[in-house]
Formats: sequence, structure tokens, C-alpha cells
Amino acid sequence: MAIELINPFAVDRGSRYAAASFPVGSEAEFEQGMKELLRPKRFRDADHHIAAYRIMNSDGSLSEYKNDGYRSPSKETGAGVMVLEIMRQKNVMNRCVVVTRWYGGVHLGADRFKHVREAAKAVLDRV
Repeated sequence: MAIELINPFAVDRGSRYAAASFPVGSEAEFEQGMKELLRPKRFRDADHHIAAYRIMNSDGSLSEYKNDGYRSPSKETGAGVMVLEIMRQKNVMNRCVVVTRWYGGVHLGADRFKHVREAAKAVLDRV
């Protein structure tokens, strides 16, 4: 599976962000892609993995998923729906987008969502 990765995407007051995207055609492919992305210890140790995907099923129905902190010790409430909405706006299908954050010890307030939004857009612009 080919994972498009921007690492680092942004660094702000000690917090680091990465963005990844990979093709998905099923929930099983999503799980496999996440396993591959989280294989390196540095990614497993991250504080947040904000994930979203959109899959056009063979019957023409649409499956969408979002998570504010996939297998993360904490959540970024609302960030998953933000990534999913960007995918909707760009009409992205059969892809997953994951924005990863390593918390740097300083609260970023609303700036953290700006970084998530910009990271998702940047990785989608590459595919």
C-alpha cells in the first residue's frame, strides 16, 4: 500500500504535525493502512491520530468514517469531522486521511485545528 506522507507538516510551540493519505476500498483496507502507518514507533507514540475516510461501495452507497483520535491516548474533539468535511468539499473517494500530532506541552487553542485543516488539505493536494 502506498502511503503519501508529509512529515513534518508543521511545528508550532513544540507540537509537531504529520499528514498521511492512502487508498481504501473497504474497512479492512483502512485497518491495514493504519497498521502500516503506525508501524514506526514514533507514530505509535503520537498523541493524536485524526482519521477519516470516504468509500464508494460497489452497490453505489457511500461509507464515511471519522475519528478524533484513532487509537490515541486522547482525542481532538471535532477534528475528525473537520477532516471528513474537507474530503467532502474536494469530492475525495476511496481514500483515507490521517493527521498525526505529537503534543509539545503548550496548549495551542484554536491554532491546533488550523494545523489539522491545513495538513489534510496539503496531503490531499498531493494525490
